Amino acid sequence: METTGSPSNSAPQFRLHDQLQLLEFADRFVVKSVASPDRGFSICLRDGNVEVLADDTSAPNPCKVSTIYGIAGTIRLLTGTYLLVITSRKEVGKYFGSSVFLVTSMKFVSCNEASRLSTSYEKRDEAYFMSLLKTVESTPGLYYSYDTDMTVNLQRRVKLADGWSRKPLWKQADPRFVWNRNLLEELIEYKLDEFIIPLQQGNILMLFGSSLYYYEDMSCQNRF
Repeated sequence: METTGSPSNSAPQFRLHDQLQLLEFADRFVVKSVASPDRGFSICLRDGNVEVLADDTSAPNPCKVSTIYGIAGTIRLLTGTYLLVITSRKEVGKYFGSSVFLVTSMKFVSCNEASRLSTSYEKRDEAYFMSLLKTVESTPGLYYSYDTDMTVNLQRRVKLADGWSRKPLWKQADPRFVWNRNLLEELIEYKLDEFIIPLQQGNILMLFGSSLYYYEDMSCQNRF
């Protein structure tokens, strides 16, 4: 976890890792911070279990390395775990001095090898669920920040207790407005706070100073 100075005072505030590596090995996927390579987690391809990254200095070279910009969550289907990653983004403005990004592409990464042993019925069902996940990948109008919560307005912020901005972003966020809240449960369970990105769905009208305006009320948007 990184900390930065708060816009209103010198107290440090919580910050997510903003650039990650996705490393593919024969037996697992590993997600780690580019700036802090010792921070990360792995997902076992055999059983889909998540583990906080341990010392991997003796690990073999990965089969593939990709740059990603955030983890939007995980989901378990019949044949295993799928990881939803942000593969591209676009900065669209500022909110309380913090950069706001639009998700421009996402991808579900299959973190299992059990699919090779699936029955024909399981493969058919899995194909159906995957078609639904493809729809999720193309969800429009998803926004996020690495170091500020966008679900709480100025009026509520001034009433919050000191130290609120030092909490993980998922704890700061109003769950009613977090599009991917159901996908974050496993990451929360494993206390991977510095990788948990709450996404908000809506259309931005304008960004003026510390105010963020939407065309539509985010509470009316669909959540996954």
